[in-house]
Amino acid sequence: MKIFILMSILLLTAVNGYAQTYEEAKSAFDSGDYKTALNIAQQLPDCNNAKILLGDMYLDGLGMTHADFAKALECYTEAANNNSAEAQYIIGSLYYSGRGVHKSYQEAAAWYEKSANNGYAVAQSDLGEMYYRGKGIPRDYTKAVKWFEMAVEQNDAKAMFFLGGMYNSRGQGVQTNTLKTAELWRKAAALGYPNAEFYLGQMYMIGRGGITQNADSAMIWINKAAEDGCVDAQFYLGESAVAKGDIEKAKEWYGKAAEKGLQKAQLKLDAINNGQ
Repeated sequence: MKIFILMSILLLTAVNGYAQTYEEAKSAFDSGDYKTALNIAQQLPDCNNAKILLGDMYLDGLGMTHADFAKALECYTEAANNNSAEAQYIIGSLYYSGRGVHKSYQEAAAWYEKSANNGYAVAQSDLGEMYYRGKGIPRDYTKAVKWFEMAVEQNDAKAMFFLGGMYNSRGQGVQTNTLKTAELWRKAAALGYPNAEFYLGQMYMIGRGGITQNADSAMIWINKAAEDGCVDAQFYLGESAVAKGDIEKAKEWYGKAAEKGLQKAQLKLDAINNGQ
């Protein structure tokens, strides 16, 4: 019995020690002391969070002379194989972007699904989007709805936005229900999701989804969306400024949208600058 109690105390001490030491590593990392963070994290071979931290440092070459993508992937994979949903998601994101690995939407979807099945909300949302767009996997609205709904339960704003859009359309895995659309977009907008802010503003503009038409409320949301980086909202405000004869304001909003790669905004801006 004494031996059992002693072993329990030692085990608890070890677990607490890992947690405390990881926090020290994370604190050093957050303060920019990457060498200290690297040194501590390397001493925690069984800590998933430490493995992810190490992966982040190898990925960006923090605390070392250069980045090491292979080492980063090794660290993430060790944590992922130890059932870390976050690490599984990170690996999926690497394959999605092609950073340090060959770009593969199929691989990304496979890793996202592992993470999503482990309850990681961002992975559920991103996997839902891949099924929605048919990116790397066959388009499947039913599966998209499934993953979006699971992410919405965890308060994921992106999933709220996409699922709201599916309720606003026809033949996208759910019955059209603009009341549900308004509910989801309102929640996503309250969480600061720019696209939801813009489309909620549009619902106020036309009076849809049980929302009473209100141009003032519409412009509040559209302006907020534009300030938060929604290119559609920025283009919309550019168009509105032109209609009001405010060319300088139009140039400002077209310019912001163009900087984000919106080609039609660049064309509008070029036309203004050329006096057309």
